[in-house]
Amino acid sequence: MRLIIFLFFCLTFITCKKQEKVKVIKNVTDLDEMFQLKNYKTQVRMKVNDSIDRVTAQLYNFTLSGDFDTKFNSKTGIWTLKNKLDSKEVQIDYLVFSKNDVFKNQIIFKENNKIDSSTSKFYTIKSKTPKELILKFFSPSIKDELKKEAKVGYRVLRGSKVLKDDSIAYKNVKEGKYLTNIKFNFKKGDKIAGVFSEFVMAKDPKSKDSLIMGNNSIYFIERF
Repeated sequence: MRLIIFLFFCLTFITCKKQEKVKVIKNVTDLDEMFQLKNYKTQVRMKVNDSIDRVTAQLYNFTLSGDFDTKFNSKTGIWTLKNKLDSKEVQIDYLVFSKNDVFKNQIIFKENNKIDSSTSKFYTIKSKTPKELILKFFSPSIKDELKKEAKVGYRVLRGSKVLKDDSIAYKNVKEGKYLTNIKFNFKKGDKIAGVFSEFVMAKDPKSKDSLIMGNNSIYFIERF
């Protein structure tokens, strides 16, 4: 009898393994689908506060996790998509401006916890002192690029008072890497908020005589 039960469990395990589905991301459309919570039947939610739920969802070999704003019915903050079959992951930073107005601020592709800066859109803090703030912005490249320009606009605020309103322009940049050095006598409680915008002109792969325009934006806010 014990042998029969053992064989039954072995057969059940083997059958389940054979029926297990594997999902493969082949293009941008597939990636967008994997970040849609409606496609996940298995979800675990934990309440963080009155308006935020922490969500962990499972679909095939993928795990999607992040915070969900129940007030605006949208994802907020950094969401992470992991594939249990390899060491790759994708992170998307969602900014909620208002209901039905959500922006994908930073999009980061990783492998072995290392960021692929050639395909990702993000920024890092290189230095932060009372005398200066140095940020580095990364923007993905487009095939057959002809021209790149970028601009960083920012404001330094002390409470509601604007202490500085300025911008930095970049022209003829070959790589999508931009170092921004903002010098100011910062005090505790000050904050700096702004946006990085990159404009790219490239050849249209569908038409030899046409051009395409691309734009990448990253909002940022840092407090002292």
